[in-house]
Amino acid sequence: MTVKDIMDKLKKFKDDPVFPKVLIAVGIVLMLIILLSDFSGKDDKDKSASDVNSDFLTADTYTLNMEEKLREILISIEGVGKAEVLVNVSSTEEYVYAEEYRQGTNQTESSIVVIDKGSAKSALVKKVNNPGVSGIVIVCEGGDDPKICEKVYKAVSTALNIPTNRIYVAEMK
Repeated sequence: MTVKDIMDKLKKFKDDPVFPKVLIAVGIVLMLIILLSDFSGKDDKDKSASDVNSDFLTADTYTLNMEEKLREILISIEGVGKAEVLVNVSSTEEYVYAEEYRQGTNQTESSIVVIDKGSAKSALVKKVNNPGVSGIVIVCEGGDDPKICEKVYKAVSTALNIPTNRIYVAEMK
C-alpha cells in the first residue's frame, strides 16, 4: 500500500456520512476526559500554605512519634529493659513564610510571597520549625541504677539536643 492509496482512502472516508459522527464522538470523549481530569483533585503544582499544613505533623502527632522513637532507643540500651516515655512540648509548629523585599529611597519594604491558584491565594511556606521540647519523663526498668540513668540522660540529651535538667528518669515498678 502506498502513500497515495492511504491518502485516497482518507479522502473517501472524509466524504463518507459517518465521518462527522465519528469526529463528534471523539470530540465528546476528549472533552469528558478533560473534565474528569479537572475533578480528580490531584494537582502536582507548587504547594501553598494550606497544602503544606496537611503535610506537616501536628504537635500531638509529633509528640507521639518522638515518644515512640525515644522508647525504642532506650529499650535498646543495655540495662534499661521496659520503658515508658512522656514528651512535653512548649509550642506547636512554627511556619516561616517566604518574604520579598523592596528597596526604596529611604526604607526597605517587605511582604509575604503569595501564590495565586485561580480563585485561591495562600502564603508560600519557606520552612516549618518543629515544636520545642520543654521536658521529658522516662520511667524504665533499671532507672534506679546510676550507671543506667547516666546512659539514659546522655542518649535523650543527645537525641533531642536538650539539657539534662529537662529530663527526669525514674525506676519502673
